[in-house]
Amino acid sequence: MMAATAAPAVFSGNRDALASAAPFPHTWVPLASTFELEPDRPTPLKFLNRRYVAYRDNDANWVVMDDACPHRLAPLSEGRIDRETNCIECAYHGWAFKSCGSCARIPQATDAVAQAATRAPGARVASYPVIVEKSILWAWLWPEEPATRESKPAAHPEAMVAGVDPDASTYTRDVPYGWDTLLENIVDPSHIPFAHHGLQGKRTDAIPINMSLPAALGGGGGPVDERGFAFEFGDRTMGLRRAGSGEFRAPFTVAYNAEYANSSRTFNLTVVCVPTAPGWSRAIIYGGASPERRKERAKAEAAARRASGAPPPPPPPKTSLVGRVFRALPVWAVHLGSNRFLDSDLAFLHYQEQAVLSRNAPSAAAAYYMPAPADRCIAALRKWMEAHAHVLGPLPPPIETRAALFDRWSQHTAHCRHCTAALAGLRRWRTNTYRLLALALLGAHKLWLARLVGVVCLGLLRVYALVEQQFKFADYEHWKNA
Repeated sequence: MMAATAAPAVFSGNRDALASAAPFPHTWVPLASTFELEPDRPTPLKFLNRRYVAYRDNDANWVVMDDACPHRLAPLSEGRIDRETNCIECAYHGWAFKSCGSCARIPQATDAVAQAATRAPGARVASYPVIVEKSILWAWLWPEEPATRESKPAAHPEAMVAGVDPDASTYTRDVPYGWDTLLENIVDPSHIPFAHHGLQGKRTDAIPINMSLPAALGGGGGPVDERGFAFEFGDRTMGLRRAGSGEFRAPFTVAYNAEYANSSRTFNLTVVCVPTAPGWSRAIIYGGASPERRKERAKAEAAARRASGAPPPPPPPKTSLVGRVFRALPVWAVHLGSNRFLDSDLAFLHYQEQAVLSRNAPSAAAAYYMPAPADRCIAALRKWMEAHAHVLGPLPPPIETRAALFDRWSQHTAHCRHCTAALAGLRRWRTNTYRLLALALLGAHKLWLARLVGVVCLGLLRVYALVEQQFKFADYEHWKNA
């Protein structure tokens, strides 16, 4: 865990807005995955329709600030990090700010004017306390003092992502439906055989789901309390019976742990769900351990053992062939597969919440008809929301074009350092392939090998185009999914 502190002198517009907004649990807020963030880029982030910016300073500490320069309110996320001064610089007029939020430079002012102006409260940018826990950047965005493990353990990141591998990788997607709809989808295992047919099981896996009544996480007297709820379920996926438990750790996290019958395989899933803006939310999904981080940790542990004279650890258990193949895949390839998975239920979730509004029901739960035990968690979740958290609104108009609805570039690729690096590498390969093709064409009239190279180059260019498209847009049409 890595922590940094910041102590702005005045409330920011964001703080004032959150302090006066409709009720929402005051906990540490998950904003992004440091596994995917580009540390040298000021990355724009959102929470409850307020704008923030994140970057990593020269001391390897992550910084979260309001995304507005106090001069003329230009977004700092459009600026740059000046590594010589360790400041974030506004690209509009060059004002620079330290990680604590104080103004370090006003290029338009004389030294005498700047000396006084930079000390004024109006020149500050609000900077927030942050924690990095299990690869997620958490910020304390509320006016009161941050929650600690001792003062409010359920509001601390350690409780929200308990059980996650410290070396876990992540996949983040900004999806065009609200936080409440995202949470509903995650606590609903009954949609898997249909929405994700061919990706995680088949339609023939569908059976009546044996789901228990949700029980309060905090041990209170009802099925739901402010901390969330727990439940047990049994279903079938990939042809195998599955039984396990799940938890909604309010207000952001859903965690599953299950086992398959007559198999050594297990199912473990943790998803962090963030309300970003009306009709939008961010899903941060934990995946397998990152090979790079696992190697780094293994080296550090080996060095510590050598220094202490401790014996070497036992060899790790063998993994299956599928597991070894999956670990060998580059991160960008895993993310393309994850894009496909979220695409498979994206359209009807987007339009579902629009339909809820059209019913003019007193609540979303009242607009649904849910007779089966499989929907018990949906009812419990809505009950928790009515008691403890408002839902952002009103919704923006529905997205009418498929290209905008399934826009992978803005929803994932643009803010993932692994996928943007893969795209840059792909473009370098394409440039080199064009060069090789040009050389092959020069000798094609004489040498059969040159003609063969030319054909291979044309094939590679076609592959590059297909792969590049997957980073930007791919439609998902269920009627074609036999």
